Amino acid sequence: MKRGFFQSTTVRLALALLLVQVAALALGLAVIHRFTEATILSDARTAAEVARDDFAEEYRQEGEAGLVRAIRDRLTVRDDRNFVVLLKGPNSQAIAGNLAQWPATVGDAERWRRISLYRKGGLAAEEMGIVTTRLDAGRVLLTGEVLEAQAQLTRASQAAFLYALAAGILLAAIVAGVAAWILARRVDAFARAASAIAGGQLDARVERDETGDAFDRLGTSINAMLDRIEALVGELRMVTDSMAHDLRSPVSRMKATLEQALGRAREPQAVAALAGAIDEADGLHRLLDTALEISRAEAGIGRDQFARFALAPLLEDLAEVYGPLAEDEGFTISVDAPPDLDVLAHREMLLRALSNLIDNALKYAEGGSTIKLAAAWEGSTIALAVADDGPGIAEERIGEAAKRFVRLDPARAGPGAGLGLSLVETIAHLHGGTMAIGRADPHGMVVTLRLPIASD
Repeated sequence: MKRGFFQSTTVRLALALLLVQVAALALGLAVIHRFTEATILSDARTAAEVARDDFAEEYRQEGEAGLVRAIRDRLTVRDDRNFVVLLKGPNSQAIAGNLAQWPATVGDAERWRRISLYRKGGLAAEEMGIVTTRLDAGRVLLTGEVLEAQAQLTRASQAAFLYALAAGILLAAIVAGVAAWILARRVDAFARAASAIAGGQLDARVERDETGDAFDRLGTSINAMLDRIEALVGELRMVTDSMAHDLRSPVSRMKATLEQALGRAREPQAVAALAGAIDEADGLHRLLDTALEISRAEAGIGRDQFARFALAPLLEDLAEVYGPLAEDEGFTISVDAPPDLDVLAHREMLLRALSNLIDNALKYAEGGSTIKLAAAWEGSTIALAVADDGPGIAEERIGEAAKRFVRLDPARAGPGAGLGLSLVETIAHLHGGTMAIGRADPHGMVVTLRLPIASD
């Protein structure tokens, strides 16, 4: 199943980086905003308290008349439209100031508090910050600041906060995207090398940028490991090739000796034993030939003989060649391929792979009646399939089918060494493709070769 966009590790890392940056930015801006707001309110409070202290000093020196004069001078002479003041007499009447009346909810000795009050001539209540203090003889003084200017500054600070946060989110998204792109590009270098090696290109290596960072050091270590693996595999191939090649001559000589002995034998038991030994020698010879073919294909031998040809005629030739044998086994072979579907491949190797699959179907699709050869475009690949309507392979054992020297039914006594599907898979890798084994609908087995669409 295809993974969702947000399940990607790179995407989640980029989102995590984005969220961390945005959170850090929001926290920083929130602290600045709160500090600015607190500073603005602190300035208003300081102004109210300084005015209170000045007026109290004026009262101590000049009495009520001097205080009233100072209040009126402050309200008329100074351009301080946000300043509020009110002097209350012993009987709660307003003596001087710019408030309409003494607020009922305000006591005679209040520390800084925020409240909405009406100024003289005002049509609406305004938010203010006030302090009150008792004088003598029942007089109480209220001083304060209208907080409209502070509110405007607060709103401006909030707007600046939002704009800065939006710009920060955009910048953080760009940074996170660039970081994710750099990370994905570096990881892709490892993925490309791993895919190439999985496809049989043991000489593939991780691309390095010589920066000396962690990724570059990891690439160096992986390349050193791949060098060692390639050397070991090369040595193993050399040994197996040499053994397979060297064993062919002794097997051929053994078969010739057995055939000579068979020609001189007269007893039925001896004739049967020699005939069986010759069959075993033939099977061993075929096994060695197949092992050599697999080794050559894994080594990439044959890529220089790739040519473009149509698949439909190739499949029809196979159906014609295997038709009589299929009829003897109770099968019919059908072909389904568009006439304009071309492939760039090694014709003989592709024929060998398809022949192996048809042989397997004839041997093991017991109870079936049809073998279908099909080819079609499938996205960016060509799907080449051989399907039968036999019993197929159990779902849990499909993964074992292509392993070398594995035969899924130990009771089978027929010839073979379990290298057929391994050879088919190796030929698919030689062409830069893959092999997939599955169950046909409604029953049976289908083997699909997916080959890349390549140009000459």
